[in-house]
Amino acid sequence: MKALNMAMIGAGRMGQAHARVLAGLAECRVSRVIDTSAENARRVAEELGAQASTLLEDALEDPAVDAVVVTTPTPTHADVVEAAARAGKAIFVEKPVADGLEAGRRVVQAVERAGVPCQVGFQRRYDPAYRRAKEMIEHGELGRVEGFRAVGRDPHPPSLDFLKTSGGLLLDMGIHDLDAARFFVGEVAEVYAIGGTLIEPELQHYGLFDTAVATLRFEGGAVGTLEVALRTAYGYDIRTEVLGEKGRIHIERDRRPDLTFYDERGGNFDRPRNFEQRFPEAYAAEMVAFARNLHAGKPVTPDVRDAWYSLRLAKAAQHALETGQVVRVREFGGEL
Repeated sequence: MKALNMAMIGAGRMGQAHARVLAGLAECRVSRVIDTSAENARRVAEELGAQASTLLEDALEDPAVDAVVVTTPTPTHADVVEAAARAGKAIFVEKPVADGLEAGRRVVQAVERAGVPCQVGFQRRYDPAYRRAKEMIEHGELGRVEGFRAVGRDPHPPSLDFLKTSGGLLLDMGIHDLDAARFFVGEVAEVYAIGGTLIEPELQHYGLFDTAVATLRFEGGAVGTLEVALRTAYGYDIRTEVLGEKGRIHIERDRRPDLTFYDERGGNFDRPRNFEQRFPEAYAAEMVAFARNLHAGKPVTPDVRDAWYSLRLAKAAQHALETGQVVRVREFGGEL
C-alpha cells in the first residue's frame, strides 16, 4: 500500500504526540508541518523529514497532500476543518470536533457537502481492550447492559492558560469517557454533575473545576458514573467498566510494564504516567485505520457526525456541572 501523504496542522503537545506515532508507521508519510509558531513547526518537521511553514494554505494548496492531521487548539478546529474540506482534503482531527455545538454543525455540513472523509480522534475506540469489550457487548456476552463506570484522572494539571480556553473539565477531558459511554452503552438521556476546586484554587476565579463526578441515565435504561480529576499522586488513572446481567467488563492498565517488585515495603510498580504511555497501540491503530480506509474507499470511524453527538453529551455534562441542573441531553443540544 502506498503511504498516505499527510500534512500536520498544529505542532503543539498533541501534534508532537501524533508526530511520534506517525514517524513509526509505514502507512503514513508526513510531508508538511504547519504551526503558527515557526519554531514548533521547524522542530517537528525536522524530526519527520518534512517541510515547515506557518501558513495553512501551504498544506491545503499542495496537490501532493492527500490528508491533513489537525491538532490545533480546540477553538480553531472548526475553521481549520472547514477549510480543509473546501480544499478537498481527507481529514483527521483531534477531539472535540469543535468547541461548540453550532460550530460542530457547520463542520458536519462542510464535510458532508464536500464529500471528504473526516475521522475524529477518539483513540480509545482503537485500544485493544476497548475493542475487545465492544465485541463482547455486541455479541451479548454481558446480556442486558445495566451499568457503566469511568474514571479519568491526569497526573498533573495543564497550564492555567490552557484550562481557561479548554471549555471545562467535562468537555476537554471527560469527553473521552463520555464517548466511551456512547460507544459501549448507547445514547445518554440525562446527565447531572457536581464538582469542586480541590487542586487548583485559582480556577474558582474563572468558574472552572478540577474535580467532578457525573451521573448518567442512558436511553436504554442503564445508569452510570464518571469521575474526573486533574491530579493524582500515582500516575495516569484511566478505568472503564461495563456491568451487565451476565457479568462485568473492567478495563485498566495498572502497571507499566506488567511487573511488580516486592521488597521490605511490600509490592510496588510503575503506573502509566500520561496518555502516550497508556494508549500507544490505540494512537497507532487509529492512524493505520484512517490510512487503510482511505486507500480502500471505506468509511472512517468515528466520523464527524458520530463525534458531534459525543460533543453534545460533553457540553450537556459541562452545563450540568456549572449549573447544578439535571440536563436532558436531546433537549439541550437538539439533533443534527
